[in-house]
Amino acid sequence: MSITLLHLIPTDPRFSPAPAASEAAQARLRQLIPEAWGGYDVWNIPGTAFIDPGENWCGVRCPVCGADIEEWWDDAMRTTALPDGYFGSLAVTVPCCSARTDLNALAYAEAAGFARYSLVTTDPECELPLPPAVVGELENLLGTELRQVVARY
Repeated sequence: MSITLLHLIPTDPRFSPAPAASEAAQARLRQLIPEAWGGYDVWNIPGTAFIDPGENWCGVRCPVCGADIEEWWDDAMRTTALPDGYFGSLAVTVPCCSARTDLNALAYAEAAGFARYSLVTTDPECELPLPPAVVGELENLLGTELRQVVARY
């Protein structure tokens, strides 16, 4: 039996909202998605972590030239990760066109990203991804733009 996690993460990987904003966003999320079989959670992560789509993974491409960089990405993730598994600098130079970018800006086929904070809903009973208007409400409460990562495990 698999589970689905909906992560709503800031587009800025180092952003963490004020506690009151986080509480307001979590309460609003419960109203917007009233049925989630696995519940709701907030992840305040002690370092910048990779939020992956799990079984929904479909690869990664260069955001500049569009080349498939999945093989390089595996090595880049290993070499940029800190000993604790979190990430410091996300800056990289992609091998295909030598463009300077960062791991969070890569073109993931299914949304993925880096974050220190995530609003999480487990097994939500709604169509995913959420409509832009719904995400916009949560962005206004948190004071930041959000990326949706739909993960299946």
